[in-house]
Amino acid sequence: MLITAVVTNRGNTLVVDLPCDRSDLDMKLFSVGRELSHNTPISADSKIKVKLLADSDIGAHLIKLFNDSHTMRDVNNLAHAVMNAPDEVKEAIESDIIHDQYSSPQELMEDIRKQSYEAGQYTETFYFPLVGRLEDEEYGDEYEVDNRFLCSYEWDIKELVDKEQDSDLDDMKEYFYDDENARAKMVTARWGVDEKNGTLYGKVDFKLREPFTSEEKEKVREWVSGQNSDGFGEGLEQRPIETEDGDLYVSMWSADHYFIYDENEMNEFLSQQQSGGMKL
Repeated sequence: MLITAVVTNRGNTLVVDLPCDRSDLDMKLFSVGRELSHNTPISADSKIKVKLLADSDIGAHLIKLFNDSHTMRDVNNLAHAVMNAPDEVKEAIESDIIHDQYSSPQELMEDIRKQSYEAGQYTETFYFPLVGRLEDEEYGDEYEVDNRFLCSYEWDIKELVDKEQDSDLDDMKEYFYDDENARAKMVTARWGVDEKNGTLYGKVDFKLREPFTSEEKEKVREWVSGQNSDGFGEGLEQRPIETEDGDLYVSMWSADHYFIYDENEMNEFLSQQQSGGMKL
């Protein structure tokens, strides 16, 4: 643990070590008040008092980054990110924390992501099609939109995909259990979107310590498909994006014309599309 939070509410006191599992944190906070959750602000001046303590230098310097605008979730997420930073960047991150190189939790989180991404010497990217459906609440209509519509909301879709991942304590690679060797090679796994030849595609960037073998690559490809249909993607496609035409829902999986291509396969696919030899 990096930080200890002492929470006092109506004479009840909770001492909880952070980081911890979010559902566990909510359950513990609920035990000292039904109104408490991971969204409880950290403040020593409100009816619900939260005091942050630390036994280590790193924890003490982390505490200095928080103010009354932050929540228990913010503290827990940052403590988790620092504790679980890849070995390649952990020492540098901890040194910068001790030397007060960060002015906010957000700045530190961004640096952990940036350094973690850059730590991977190799990159493996997989691409797949996106499907969008528009829901008009006024008339109760729902219909699929074309990719031009998706391209016009590229930034909003990217923001949604980022937010869906950032709301999770773990990097997506932590949910890969299909091959120990492949998992050990992963530094980060990050979902995103990318426009190519006027079409918006979904993608996953893997930053790696070593390249995947062909067998590992196929297992990873299958896992990406599973995440798109039942895991990460299932949650994502339930999050609406507000548009002038109604709520847009984006799915990373479809039963029709679906594929997951690596970089070389994607380039070949795009080349054939341009020459008229292959269409979605």
